[in-house]
Amino acid sequence: MGQKEVNVLGSTVRGTFWAYISTYSGKILVFISAIILARLLLKEDFGVAGYALVVIGFLDVLSDLGIGAALIYHREDETAIDTAFILNLLAGVVLCGLTLLLAPLAGEFFNDARAIPVTRVLSFTFPITALGNIHDSLLRKNLTFKRKFIPDFVKATGKGVISIVLALWGFGYWSLIIGQMGGTAVAVIAYWVVMPWRPTFRFDKTIARSLLGYGSKIAAVTALGVFLLNVDYLFVGRFLGAAALGVYTLAFRIPELLIKQFSGIVGRVLFPAYVKLRDNTAALHRGFLLTMRYVTMVTIPLGLGLALVAEPLVLTLFTAKWAEAIDVIPAIAIYTLIRSITQNIGHLFKAQGRPEILTKLAVLQAFILLPGLWWAVTGPATIVAVAWVQVASAGINGAITLIVAARMLQTPVRTMLATLQPTIIGGGIMTAAVMLALSLTTGLWPIVRLVTAVAAGALIYSLTLWWLQRDIIITAGTRLRAALGKN
Repeated sequence: MGQKEVNVLGSTVRGTFWAYISTYSGKILVFISAIILARLLLKEDFGVAGYALVVIGFLDVLSDLGIGAALIYHREDETAIDTAFILNLLAGVVLCGLTLLLAPLAGEFFNDARAIPVTRVLSFTFPITALGNIHDSLLRKNLTFKRKFIPDFVKATGKGVISIVLALWGFGYWSLIIGQMGGTAVAVIAYWVVMPWRPTFRFDKTIARSLLGYGSKIAAVTALGVFLLNVDYLFVGRFLGAAALGVYTLAFRIPELLIKQFSGIVGRVLFPAYVKLRDNTAALHRGFLLTMRYVTMVTIPLGLGLALVAEPLVLTLFTAKWAEAIDVIPAIAIYTLIRSITQNIGHLFKAQGRPEILTKLAVLQAFILLPGLWWAVTGPATIVAVAWVQVASAGINGAITLIVAARMLQTPVRTMLATLQPTIIGGGIMTAAVMLALSLTTGLWPIVRLVTAVAAGALIYSLTLWWLQRDIIITAGTRLRAALGKN
């Protein structure tokens, strides 16, 4: 292992650690606020706010224009940073204006006039976010995720506090919208505090074309990815209504917090790390396989565990008012588990300058997913059917993605799958333990069943993993201590 690879590995471990702390400290606060808000608000309140969040989420891809990724990929240059800031700001203002004008289309699409004002208000997040995008990209480019802790924490705190206070005052779905806006605004202020860079408004047309050239490819594939990740919300909101969308949105909260966010954190660190290793093919291959092994050691047991304890979990945290989410969470947990295995392959393609591969894979997934979702909302017409369609689509697309990645890395697929074998065995043994714990506690309070099942699963999985992968766990611990010791 070369010195550069060692340095990048250390930076990646430190970056992942601090990105994890940064994101999860905020996400835990968001989750706690979601539990409180679920008890204060109606299902429809979450659904109406979901209308705006889905629309803004789709358009948000265009607000960055892929410039953040382009800035990370390109060599550092002060003029390039200034140019990127101006492009981001212009895009944010334009998108805000377009959303204000076209918001009535959201009302027509969802057959709910309430979607119009919430979408218009939330559109102001575009120019606000643009003021902090470049600061965020610079922190990620240099793998200085420790400083990202403050903006992420402040955003989550601001969003949660504002939403809860307004909900107590009877603002309904507006408490969620205004909370989102407030959290975004305070996060931007925090970015300017922790990142000393300031724009001088230099603009270079040649650099702009270069940034947009690479960024447009990233934006295109990101747009497709965001569309595929959120199109189920569109189908649910359009055909099943605000209440169903509210339940479906809440069902995503726990799998998103524990599994999706963990994979996303690793991915945000991996892209700049992969870029630094793009000229060292052997190191890149080793890093990819090692990452897959470590990520799935966490996400496979979490996904299986959540699928099993959905009932006591929902009843304990959200009360019986949200019982409809019980049958949805198992499918969402399996879906996020599958995506965790292949999600970060995309960062490998981007680091190699081949983001068009992701575009092709996304188009293929669309041909699989969209007919399935149409069947789910017009046939069974349930959010449970929608969730299981997502599982089937993710499974097919994930298998194809692994095959493509194997060819790029010139690594047999069986080698990739072999890295998962011990974790899958551990997950299977854990599943049996959790099912037994749930069976033995039938009839007891939901919180007792939840705590017992989680404790049994965690203990059995830990012991099994220690038995099967002791050397890997010891090595990982040694690298983590060594990397963090340099902070």
